[in-house]
Amino acid sequence: MIDKSLVKKRFSKSLKTYNDNALIQKETAKKLIDFLPRKEFNSIFEIGCATGILTGQIVKNIKFKTYTSNDIVENSKAYIDKIIPENTFITGDIETIEINQKYDLIIANAVLQWCENTSGTIDKLFSCLNKNGVLAVSIFANDNLKEIQTVLNIKSPIKTDLNGIIEEYRLLFDSPKDVLKHIKATGANALTEYKFTKSSLKAFEEKYKTLYNVNGKVCLTYKPLYIIKIS
Repeated sequence: MIDKSLVKKRFSKSLKTYNDNALIQKETAKKLIDFLPRKEFNSIFEIGCATGILTGQIVKNIKFKTYTSNDIVENSKAYIDKIIPENTFITGDIETIEINQKYDLIIANAVLQWCENTSGTIDKLFSCLNKNGVLAVSIFANDNLKEIQTVLNIKSPIKTDLNGIIEEYRLLFDSPKDVLKHIKATGANALTEYKFTKSSLKAFEEKYKTLYNVNGKVCLTYKPLYIIKIS
């Protein structure tokens, strides 16, 4: 089960560090733009805008007339306002908020995996498209950050059993501690409220080095999935 209060708390804390550490999210934002069947829309609705990584790519590559943005974290509005001052910002959980109009493009980068019912949310968003509208989504698959799940013996609450284009990225870090710092800086520690003790942290480091050593460094795997649907 996804703890939405934990998701909001973790991402609120990571806003200031997110842009410098969200390396994969920057790649998926660019790829999502590349997958779009066209680059001009009257109205755009961006879900889970955070600090505006995807927003910035949209401004550079897409022509539009009106822009609506959303995030569960209220402070995200300040970041989007700097990129698109005339945007309409909607605060709230996309699973529960009402969407009272239709759009030509609804887009979400590395967001919908935090939904309790991802496929249901995708259906909800698809129903909010104008005719010939586009829904473009990148999410992370169930085995995203598989190293963390294995070493800590935890199962991700994320459930994204969906069809789409899957990629895999592997990041290298100097140490397991650096992996944890990276995850915290991107808010991805919203997966679990796991707390380390001195001994459990040492055990984590030793097991991680044993299982995921790559030429003196350690790896962390991201597995994004892309979905493009046209109404």
